[in-house]
Amino acid sequence: MLVELRIRNFAIIEEAALEFGPGLNVLTGETGAGKTIILSALGLLLGGRASPEFIRTDAREAVIEGLFHFEGEAAIPALSPEPRPAEQSELLIKRVIAEGGRSRVLLDGELATVQTLARVGSALVQVYGQHEQQSLLRAESHETILDRYAGLEGRLTRYRELYARAQELKARIEELARLERERENVVELARFRVAELERAALVAGEDEALAAERTVLANAARLGAAASESEEMLYGAEGSALDIIARAETRLSEAAELDAKLAEPLEMLRSARANLEEAARALGAYAGRIEADPARLEQVEGRIQELSRIKRKYGGSIEEALRTLEKSRTELAEVEGVADLKAAADSELAGVLDELAAVAKELSAARVSGATELKRRMEAELRTLGMRSAVFEPRLSPLGAGDGGFDVGGVALGPSGMDTVEFHLSPNLGQPPMPLARIASGGELSRVMLALKRLEAQRRGVATMIFDEVDAGIGGEIAQVVGRKLKELARYHQILCVTHLPQIAAFADRHFMVEKEELRGSTRSRTRRLEDAERVEEIARMLAGAEITEKFRRAAKEMLGRATRE
Repeated sequence: MLVELRIRNFAIIEEAALEFGPGLNVLTGETGAGKTIILSALGLLLGGRASPEFIRTDAREAVIEGLFHFEGEAAIPALSPEPRPAEQSELLIKRVIAEGGRSRVLLDGELATVQTLARVGSALVQVYGQHEQQSLLRAESHETILDRYAGLEGRLTRYRELYARAQELKARIEELARLERERENVVELARFRVAELERAALVAGEDEALAAERTVLANAARLGAAASESEEMLYGAEGSALDIIARAETRLSEAAELDAKLAEPLEMLRSARANLEEAARALGAYAGRIEADPARLEQVEGRIQELSRIKRKYGGSIEEALRTLEKSRTELAEVEGVADLKAAADSELAGVLDELAAVAKELSAARVSGATELKRRMEAELRTLGMRSAVFEPRLSPLGAGDGGFDVGGVALGPSGMDTVEFHLSPNLGQPPMPLARIASGGELSRVMLALKRLEAQRRGVATMIFDEVDAGIGGEIAQVVGRKLKELARYHQILCVTHLPQIAAFADRHFMVEKEELRGSTRSRTRRLEDAERVEEIARMLAGAEITEKFRRAAKEMLGRATRE
């Protein structure tokens, strides 16, 4: 139960402290006074999205605090699975919104995330506003309401996991099928590349080696002549370099016997003669080996041309051509394995769809059972709301062939199962049930939603329920019925209700009035709890409008007295 709500520097609220109690707590006031702002602050306290726009002008931060009380021992889902001991029967939630949009959450003084706050908030309070009433006009929301009532969240989670996997596999199979359709072209191109490059028998650096060989072959005569002539100069002719060095060596050898200082130059001459002899032999061998070979030159020229063509076609170098060869081999292996990959994906999808269909059948059976119970309990609730002959039917229909993402054995399966759900209502005796969106008036819609929320609150065990302007579209006798129902609900749940209708406000156990005031050039909203005499004035204002007369005061007293007696 929400015991106290404190708001500081939030929108037009400078400071507000509301002490709520058990039963029906009602907030009234003129339009624009700030009633919705109080509920917005409470929404932030329960995990709503924060914005710096909420901070009051000239303030640095907005602060909202709420104190919740628990009867006996109770666990708070998402906060702790363990019951709270009796000495810890209160929970203090604090939300701070600072400049720049920064937000802090404290649970009993400990920092927490907004996600944790939202989970805790949903376990503490159930909020019902006009947008939820309007959602009843959309048939797609009916399945969600029925599933929530029947407690199918766990099965739905499993179903949606399987459905998502089936969608992934389906997309994968479609992609593999596309590759398979293109397989012949891909395989043909890859095979051609591999065959051509393998036939070329490429070797890294071969083009450079062939270019050097071509230069030698093209200049064989010149090279041979140069080698022969050089050998002749060194060794063959009279007066050759070796002959001269030999004579110098003999003469110097004789002199070195007389002066040891000539031993080193002598050794150098001997080394030079040995090197020249080795050079002469190498030149002779080269000259004897090299010769013009037009056939080999033609062969080299042809290979160089082939390598040039390959390089132009495959990236500009032999290295790039070799990389293309490896890539084509890999591509060929992958494409040729598409059939195996598709077969594996087909097999996995078949298994997932079998399980998906099984879970869909479980969901459908549970929905049928839940719909039967919901029908019985809703009709009982509607009777207490003045719809004594109402017939309420959650009708299940199978998905059409084009409505589901998958077809398993002739059964269409969509994102939430094999069914569609639509609520039908017959508000009056003798009328056949019709789709809710087609026949329900505003008052009937309000009572249907009120009954649904009552049942949901019972299921979830939520202590506090908030109703934001449930009087939209109703008045007169229906407003009296709704007020009476809220009073009845308040026996089991703490109710916070914002209303414009005196018929509902008259049933309040605690009545708060929200009003605007202008002070020192600034507009503020303030809230105060009304005592008995003040309640008469407020109910009279709600009845009369701007001009309150004794007639309306008497009517207000009568309305309050009647509500107290019921």
